Amino acid sequence: MGEIGLVTKLAGFEFTNYVTYSDDGTIIALRGLNVKNGRLDLTDVKYIDKSDFSKLSRSKLVIDDMLFTYVGTIGQVALIDENDKYYLAPNVALIRINKDYLLPRFAMYFFQTKSFWSKQIDKLLQSSSMKNIPMEKIRKFKLPVPQIEEQERIVSILDRFDKLCNDISEGMPAEIEARRKQYEYYRDKLLSFNAK
Repeated sequence: MGEIGLVTKLAGFEFTNYVTYSDDGTIIALRGLNVKNGRLDLTDVKYIDKSDFSKLSRSKLVIDDMLFTYVGTIGQVALIDENDKYYLAPNVALIRINKDYLLPRFAMYFFQTKSFWSKQIDKLLQSSSMKNIPMEKIRKFKLPVPQIEEQERIVSILDRFDKLCNDISEGMPAEIEARRKQYEYYRDKLLSFNAK
């Protein structure tokens, strides 16, 4: 990972000295609880509009930055979808991938696979007494890097599945249509009698 992307975090002194939380504002500090199941969860956020942003440039997030939780709830990932709105909070790593080699969405999907977990995350957690993964270990994560066209094809397929499973406005009508066809099929089978 470290060869094809920047992996960093908000340092403790940066947080203590320059970040001021509040319950209202426009600039959000993304904490571990805001990263769930490949998405940003903004139901419980802290704003940092009154913070010293001149000292926080390293933690400013831009579109396609990936977040990775490395303390407590380990390995949750999400992508940033908007500029000028988010900064890192403690316990969340920023992974900024060189898009010439790897698509951020491809990496995000890969980080959610059972294979990645069993071969990399679980092994790291078993060797540690505390539930955390140091930055240097995250930088050593190994990812497949197929051709960009193949990554785009895989991401396109997974995006469609994700949308069907998680977007009620698309998933429900598709599910209803599938059940309707299933109903029609069984109705026709059950009610087709051979003429005697």
